[in-house]
Amino acid sequence: MKIKKLLLFLPPVIAGLITAFFRYQMVEKTVDPQTGIASSHSWIYGIYFFAALMALLFLAASVLLGKGGKVEIKGPGAMGYRLLGAGAALLFVLSGGAYFFSLAGENAGALTLVKALAAILCGGGLLAGLLAKSKEGEGAKVCLLLPVFYSAFSLLVFYRDNNANPLVYSFATELFAYIAVTFTLYGAAAFFFGKDRPRLVFFASLSGIYLLVTVLCSDNLLPAFTQGHIHFTVGDLLSLGAFLLLSGAWLLALRLPKLGEK
Repeated sequence: MKIKKLLLFLPPVIAGLITAFFRYQMVEKTVDPQTGIASSHSWIYGIYFFAALMALLFLAASVLLGKGGKVEIKGPGAMGYRLLGAGAALLFVLSGGAYFFSLAGENAGALTLVKALAAILCGGGLLAGLLAKSKEGEGAKVCLLLPVFYSAFSLLVFYRDNNANPLVYSFATELFAYIAVTFTLYGAAAFFFGKDRPRLVFFASLSGIYLLVTVLCSDNLLPAFTQGHIHFTVGDLLSLGAFLLLSGAWLLALRLPKLGEK
């Protein structure tokens, strides 16, 4: 694995930490802890301007570096993909277990059970696909495609739970994080049908890593920001962590000639 490839992770991770810090400052200085309503929107505009700027930088990088790229998930060059994929599979299974344990709570319902089963199926299937001797077999392909459907399911559930919230800024970052993950896995899925979408995978994975780092590093620090509006359970956070690893896995699976990879 080339050092240049690992350096690709620095911009989205650093930008995510910076955005998380700004979100914390925004809540401390402008958000009413009782209502979650911001008294001033200058911080919000600044944060989303920064996020838009990062998206443009990721888009430019994908156009310049993604040309001629291809996806590779087997052989020595794909070790990083397999390691991060295995870590994601484990987190999906743990997420499903956390959902099962939460069934004892007062607010648990049928949807929680569905989320538990879906997360365990996704994690178990992904791990089975990674361990398959032939990654080109139909069974392995189906297993490796399970996260695509689970990401779409997670996006729909999150939107269902928050679409009535009038404070759009309080969940927009999380919503775009789910969308970025879905597009990353959608672009990666094209590989299994004999087509490569390197630029889409490159752009969406960088954006997904950036947004997921922002969400995971800020939402647990912002009870006033999320209380009564967004409530991530342990299962949700583990799933988001799994999506973060999976986004990184597909970024490592890209072979980029512009970085000297063949």
